Amino acid sequence: MIKVHVPATSANCCVGFDCMGMALDWNSTFEFMHSEKLEIEGCPEEYRNEDNLVVAAFRKACDALGKEMPPFRLKIDSSIPFSRGLGSSATCIVAGLMGANAWFDSPLTKEDVLVLATKMEGHPDNVAPALFGGICVSMMQEEKVWCRSLHAGDWHGLVIIPDEEVATREARKVLPQTISFHEAKTQVAHAMLMEIALCRSDEDLLAACSRDYLHEPYRAKLISSYGRVRELCEKNDLPLWISGSGSTMIVLSTDQKELYELKKELSFLNTRMVKTARKGAEVLYE
Repeated sequence: MIKVHVPATSANCCVGFDCMGMALDWNSTFEFMHSEKLEIEGCPEEYRNEDNLVVAAFRKACDALGKEMPPFRLKIDSSIPFSRGLGSSATCIVAGLMGANAWFDSPLTKEDVLVLATKMEGHPDNVAPALFGGICVSMMQEEKVWCRSLHAGDWHGLVIIPDEEVATREARKVLPQTISFHEAKTQVAHAMLMEIALCRSDEDLLAACSRDYLHEPYRAKLISSYGRVRELCEKNDLPLWISGSGSTMIVLSTDQKELYELKKELSFLNTRMVKTARKGAEVLYE
C-alpha cells in the first residue's frame, strides 16, 4: 500500500497573489492499493469515479511516464473543506501525482511533479507548498516553474472558516483589470517587506505590509464576516489575510496566546489553530 500525506495550504499570502503559498500542519491522507477495478472511498458519491481529481492527477502522471494507468483502490481521509481557500484541490492533485510516481518506483523528482501539478492547477502558489512545505514563492515562465522556499520563522496561525463558500471562478470575476501606478508600487513594497517580515519573525512589519491592492479589497465583499474580523485584527495589531480566494481568512502571530485570545472573540465563527508546516507531501509504503 502507498500512503501519501499532503498538507493544506494558504495561497496568495495577502500580497503574494498567485505566487506565494504557505503549507499548514493540517494533513490529508490518501491511500493507494492494488485492486481489480477502480474503487474510491472517503468522498461524496458523485466523486467516486474516474473524474475524481486524485484519479485525474494519477492518470496525468501515468501519461507523463508513458505507463498505462492501473486499477487501484483509493481511500481519502481529509477534513480540509472544499471551496474555502485552503488548497483542497491542490492536495488532491499532489496526492494523485505522488501516488502514481510512487506506484512506478518514483522516477519523477518533486520538481518534475511541480511542473505537472502546475499545469493541472493553472498556477503554482498552492501546489508548491503542498509539495515542498514551508512558505514558497513561485512563478511560471513558459514551460518552466520557478520555486524557492523562504527561510521563515516559526509562525502560529488562526484559520477562520466561514460557512459560506467562495468558488475560485467567482472570486476571479470580481478582480479589477487595472490598478493605479501608486497602488502598484505600494504592492511591490509590501511584497518585498513581507518576505523580510516572515523570515525575521517581525510581526509588526508583517501587520504593516499585509495590505493588498490586487484581490483582497474586491474579494472581501464576498465574505460577510470579513469586516468584523478585520476590525478585531486591527484592534490587536494582527496581520489578516484572505486565504486563497476565500472564504477562509488566516491570522498569523509569533505569539500563540494572542491567537487564542482572538479565537475567543471570534467564537461566532469556525476556527482552527495551525502552524506553518515544515514538511510537504510525503510518501510512505506499508
